[in-house]
Amino acid sequence: MNRLLGLVGMIALLFIAAGAARAEEVLSSYHSDITLAKSGVLTVTETIVATVEGVRIKRGIYRDFPLTFTDGSGRTVKVDFKLISVTRDGRAEPDRTESISGGVRIYTGEADVLLTPGEHTFALTYETARQIRFFADHDELYWNVTGTEWAFAIEEASATVTLPDAVRAEALDVFTGSFGATDKNARALEDGDRLDFRTTRRLEPGEGLTIAVKMPKGSIDPPSAAQEKLWWFRDNLAPMLAIACLVIVGLYYSRMWWKVGRDPARGVMVPRWDAPDGISPALVNYIDNKGFSGQGWSSLSAAALNLAVGGYVVLEDLKTALILRSTEKACRGRCPPAR
Repeated sequence: MNRLLGLVGMIALLFIAAGAARAEEVLSSYHSDITLAKSGVLTVTETIVATVEGVRIKRGIYRDFPLTFTDGSGRTVKVDFKLISVTRDGRAEPDRTESISGGVRIYTGEADVLLTPGEHTFALTYETARQIRFFADHDELYWNVTGTEWAFAIEEASATVTLPDAVRAEALDVFTGSFGATDKNARALEDGDRLDFRTTRRLEPGEGLTIAVKMPKGSIDPPSAAQEKLWWFRDNLAPMLAIACLVIVGLYYSRMWWKVGRDPARGVMVPRWDAPDGISPALVNYIDNKGFSGQGWSSLSAAALNLAVGGYVVLEDLKTALILRSTEKACRGRCPPAR
């Protein structure tokens, strides 16, 4: 009996271990095919094989692409980006993009379609420009192949770079690890104008592969002066608009203050001892006392005297009570307050 229980327990442990292993979602391979044109435009196809278990990958994957770049002068500039196609398992896949801080996020899949468990191959093709670093003695392609924002491990990352005709690389370099790391767990091989890069260990979540290709000066066409000016305006458009709006708002409020906001010139101040026209005695009492005084009897007495002076009522029996008798005198419209 004990042997039977031990065998059942061992089988259960094996099933649990197999389920845990099966539940791991990873990117089993990540390959980037990069074609560099002499104009500096990059055409990139990223082929990503993902193991889907319906845990975090349910409807598809997303890829974060940065839209800023540090050029050869150390300036942060904005790059061009155009998504061309997205496929899954060789067929066109619905996609959408949204802006994120410093970049764009590409989503694959549909909200009402869940992926079947197993391996799925995603391919993202896009074009991007302004990614070349121009130095005094050479040109350089410095490219983050995978990015470092993936929440999944990458079993193997690789890249193939095709240079423009007649261009040969002067030097190759690789970097692996988290953002800013300089580990070199990858290798680089050159075959004519074709360059191959491949990692030599698994990349953990948050780690990536970056490559650097040094080329002779003039390998890539530098931007013209007009293009440089256009890029400068585009890079600085947001702060320029903010400054312009601040100036416009400042001028508007300065003009309004100059027109109606300044205090009038000081003159002779003459106190007035009589009430303004059109104000009844009861209202004068209210204003003078900042409210009703004597529970309102003072205002009532003032109103009664006002009506009596105007000939609208007669006050009777003032010793023991206050009796108001109407004189039936008609007034035109609303009876004006008398003084």
